[in-house]
Amino acid sequence: MKRILAAAFALSFGGTAFAADMPMPYKAAAPAPTFTWTGCYVGGNGGGGRAKDEWQPFSGTPLDTVRASGWFAGAQAGCDYQVSAFVFGIETQFDWADMQGIADIASGGGSSINELSSKLDRFATATGRIGYAFEHVLLYVKGGAVFAHYNHGFAQEATGFPLTTLFAGGQNVTGFVLGGGFEVAVLRNVSFKAEYNYMDFGTNTPRLDCVGTLGCSVATGLAFEIHQQAQTFMLGFNYRVSGLGWN
Repeated sequence: MKRILAAAFALSFGGTAFAADMPMPYKAAAPAPTFTWTGCYVGGNGGGGRAKDEWQPFSGTPLDTVRASGWFAGAQAGCDYQVSAFVFGIETQFDWADMQGIADIASGGGSSINELSSKLDRFATATGRIGYAFEHVLLYVKGGAVFAHYNHGFAQEATGFPLTTLFAGGQNVTGFVLGGGFEVAVLRNVSFKAEYNYMDFGTNTPRLDCVGTLGCSVATGLAFEIHQQAQTFMLGFNYRVSGLGWN
């Protein structure tokens, strides 16, 4: 009987000590969340810009450059795909604008004043972009096509007559856009960006309709050659509808 009790005692306390010496199972720590720019987004933007419209001399009439400035605001949508630290994307953007200016030129030995006016009232872009990501900060360049609408006017003030618009009309133009900027992720799926763009529409020949009565004898209107460029600086935000930033 004493032998049986001694064996039970040894097994009881020996087993406990053995269990205490056994290593506990290892549980790996959860990986830290990582950020990715992969995904699609929609957003809004706004800013200011300048446009330069170089009116070429017409039938011996000296013309000049109209320097316009103003604001714009609109929306954009696009998608990005990140490979290592490089980000590739496509984006479309549309903006309403109010970028206008005038230029006055004396003509006819100073007996009259010609006034030129140009206004960029909307534009849209379709671009690709490539960037380099520093985790939540993305530096990028972009380029592609730009489409815009302008309104132009040609007015004259002659001796004894008030300033009167003789020809006016609108035109749709196309060109290329180059730009760059940076984007910063501030929430799981929200980012803010700052961006500069240069737009060049080349030389166009809009036909302006005869709208005045002072010396406006060309009923079919006149075609003016205008070389057009614009520059914009904008701030915007993007909301990611897929990808959701942190994984």
